Amino acid sequence: MSAALALHGVGVTYATRRGAIEALADIDLSIQPGEFVALLGPSGCGKSTILKLAAGLLSASRGRIELAGHTVSGPGRHTGVVFQKPNLLPWKTVLDNVLLPARTLDLPTGPARERAMALLELVGLAPFAKDYPFELSGGMQQRVGIARMLLHDPDLLLMDEPFAALDALSRESLTLELQRIWSQHRKSVLFITHSIQEAVFLADRVLVMSPRPGRIIEQLPICLARPRTLGTLADPEFTALCQHLRRHFTHE
Repeated sequence: MSAALALHGVGVTYATRRGAIEALADIDLSIQPGEFVALLGPSGCGKSTILKLAAGLLSASRGRIELAGHTVSGPGRHTGVVFQKPNLLPWKTVLDNVLLPARTLDLPTGPARERAMALLELVGLAPFAKDYPFELSGGMQQRVGIARMLLHDPDLLLMDEPFAALDALSRESLTLELQRIWSQHRKSVLFITHSIQEAVFLADRVLVMSPRPGRIIEQLPICLARPRTLGTLADPEFTALCQHLRRHFTHE
């Protein structure tokens, strides 16, 4: 079976007024079907660049990128993306925001609407379907973004620090919610984060990146039992995994 996502020898170099800047170098990365992979690294190391490559929003300078064995040549319906901000349209209702991909992807209106309502039920927002984004909290808006990402049933979910702008309690709640949704659907996930605890809690495997030019410098399997709960945060094995990863980012 082909990997859900594979990057082979990928590099990205940007041309700037100060000359060429190498953002990524020799990236080899794969995500298996149903696997949850977290990508961890310092600011500016190229994490978001990898996500844009996977989404077909950016072309690599070197190497190749494949989704389920097929070369990525641009955006496609096999991926769903959530960014740090949900970017909801303020003049559209919650339901209509979830339905936005339906028009772009030419999905049948009736089934798309039924699926949108089912997804709002899944993320706990069905009673708010007719509300507008300004009537929702930040955490609720991000749930709308997750529902929108799932509308066209993509095989690969790409999530770029989706909880970074939230307060600690909302972030904790949505981390648990994302785990629940993933456990029900078992999509392949590439989850970008600056949070070591978030990465260890959610992932089957954590990839660590170096400072620019970004390289994968460690792949750490996370063998904690699922489902993970708030009690997992106090598990000695969880703590040990976090401490191991933290060594990449501390200079003593």
